[in-house]
Amino acid sequence: MVSISETDSVILYIKDVENDFRQYPRMYNLFHELLNKLSGSVLILGSRIYASEDKCGEVDKEITMLFPCNIEIKPPQDESHLKIWKVQLEEAMTKTQLKHISQVLAENDIGCDDLNTISHSDTMLLSNHIKEIAASAVFYQLMDNKNPEYRNGKLVISAER
Repeated sequence: MVSISETDSVILYIKDVENDFRQYPRMYNLFHELLNKLSGSVLILGSRIYASEDKCGEVDKEITMLFPCNIEIKPPQDESHLKIWKVQLEEAMTKTQLKHISQVLAENDIGCDDLNTISHSDTMLLSNHIKEIAASAVFYQLMDNKNPEYRNGKLVISAER
């Protein structure tokens, strides 16, 4: 990333940065060292996720130094807009998780044409454990099916598997 930043623009997004840096102080230290080495056109975005009962004002000083600009995104107050917002948020989360699941499956030479049929809650659960589930799905598919389907060198499984 350091060498890329010298010649090209870089945008780095770190999801739930506060939680990760609190949980892994070494990651914070490595990131801080990386920042000092970066040059050129670099934009670093760090998101922080707060539950409604959290106090947004209680933020680590180190995180504030790394990310001095804050943009707070709150749900709409209007009930009809809030419903639409929640649906859009759920769809975006599902899409992100399905992309992650697809990437892990592709890394393991597995294809699944009907991933989009999985419910939102199942998608979230599946995404958290996809590596373990992928191995089990391959084993189950091969044990249960005498003629497994392959396409472009990838084992094809159904979302039910």
